[in-house]
Amino acid sequence: MKITYLGTAAGEAWPGVFCDCDLCRKARTLGGKNIRTRSQALINEDLLLDMPPDHYLHILYGGLEPGRVRTLLFTHSHSDHCYPNDLELLQEPFSHTYEGQMQVFGNDAVEKKVEAACNSLGGVRERFAFHRMNPGDTVDVNGYTVTALRASHARGETCLFYHISDGTRSVLYAHDTGALTEENLEMLLRLHAPLGLVSLDCTMQSQRDGQYHMGLADAAEQKEILLRKGLADRNTVFVVNHFSHNGGWLHEEMCAHAAAYGMTAAYDGMQIEF
Repeated sequence: MKITYLGTAAGEAWPGVFCDCDLCRKARTLGGKNIRTRSQALINEDLLLDMPPDHYLHILYGGLEPGRVRTLLFTHSHSDHCYPNDLELLQEPFSHTYEGQMQVFGNDAVEKKVEAACNSLGGVRERFAFHRMNPGDTVDVNGYTVTALRASHARGETCLFYHISDGTRSVLYAHDTGALTEENLEMLLRLHAPLGLVSLDCTMQSQRDGQYHMGLADAAEQKEILLRKGLADRNTVFVVNHFSHNGGWLHEEMCAHAAAYGMTAAYDGMQIEF
């Protein structure tokens, strides 16, 4: 199983779209792994997690091959994770080559955004099918078993994160969420871990949160809980991801702090096979 981190920033990106703070200026000057686009990840070559405004940028420069994507999982409706307007472009005359039907999953708020984005071109519905997901739902789709878990994130929306298995290996992609709840842990125990890779929110980096996002200390606590409960083991890869410039650490410093906890700091374009 392979994961590619196409984008690794929080909603403002890094450097921020309208920000010229010290950390954003340094990121512009240093470039490289300090440049972070909005959050998106790819499992193998065919399962996509979220579709941000930077989706097309990831096609141009991130190696994303859109014709190979068969499944799209939305975590929630916030604009840095859900820009569904591009789904209209699956159909003729915008695409002459996309075959089959993309299977798209998300909550009720995502469904409303998809409906609004694609309402003007009715024929696009032949190119994708939307399926509403609620916490606890499990679906088998295109060779994967996907389970939705309840994220601790936005008020007024049932946000999701996902457990994804190919039958041999599994990944927990837990972004835009605070600390794992007892409900989350009980569900994971029913899914027969240990997990191959755990990707944890680290929006706040040097600061704690645990309620709507996590910082590194929060993520490290989640790692220990997963290990203690047998949901992860010494072979599990732990990654922190989804960074905001408000957290205070550029890439090299983030890597050093994450390594102290036995975790890897994601960067745009990073691939891990597990």
